[in-house]
Amino acid sequence: MNFKEYLTVFKNIIDKEVEGWFYPIDIIMFYAILKNIQPTKKVEGDICEIGVAYGKSAVCLSQFKNDNDKFYLYDIFEDNIKQKAQENISKFGSDLNLEFRIENTMDLNVDSISFDRPLRLLHIDGCHEHSAVLNDLTVFSEKMHRFGVIVLDDYNDYEYPGVNSAAAEYTLSKYNRNNWRIFAIGDNKAYLCRKEILLQYQSAMIDSFIQFSPTVPFPLPMGVREMHDVNVLMCDSRNGIDNNTIKQKLLEKPTIS
Repeated sequence: MNFKEYLTVFKNIIDKEVEGWFYPIDIIMFYAILKNIQPTKKVEGDICEIGVAYGKSAVCLSQFKNDNDKFYLYDIFEDNIKQKAQENISKFGSDLNLEFRIENTMDLNVDSISFDRPLRLLHIDGCHEHSAVLNDLTVFSEKMHRFGVIVLDDYNDYEYPGVNSAAAEYTLSKYNRNNWRIFAIGDNKAYLCRKEILLQYQSAMIDSFIQFSPTVPFPLPMGVREMHDVNVLMCDSRNGIDNNTIKQKLLEKPTIS
């Protein structure tokens, strides 16, 4: 099925049958990264999700990855939730090359985790407290592909202030050895890449949104905001501006650079 058909299936079937939250803008951004942007850059690697619950986002990730990509899923999984997550992924996604890891990531360090290949995408959606998010960022960022993307769930959600505070502390701390920065923000997720390739990802995301616009049944307004020492692409802006202006604003130097 094409991407428009997939969004319809997600809305009418998956969203109703799988417990959890995953918004259309972020589905588009995940798809753009895994199916458009990274293949164009010939980026190869594996995928990891911290915090699986019933598998709502994992369903999409499992379908957007390549067949040879390993998909690592970390969660504590109380009661029979792991079984339900596995059933949902098998029914609505793809169970090819899945590896469940029943571990609390707060107990892990850089030396205690390993993957077959560097991660090209990491989705952090586990415990949303400051200490847990900061730990996940610090530990798992060391396992990322140079052109990989880290996605933080529930960014800007007033119920989880620790996500924002941990992201700010990490990006400005000495532990951020590879200079990760937020390059885009979706409906409730923040997207990070290394600062050296930030403009590449932003430009490619804009091009992907332009490509998707004719087939997506809702508007895709974008904007630009300053954050720390970079400009951030807002992928569901209340004050959408035209694409040429967005690209020009992204090239401007922030006040602090």
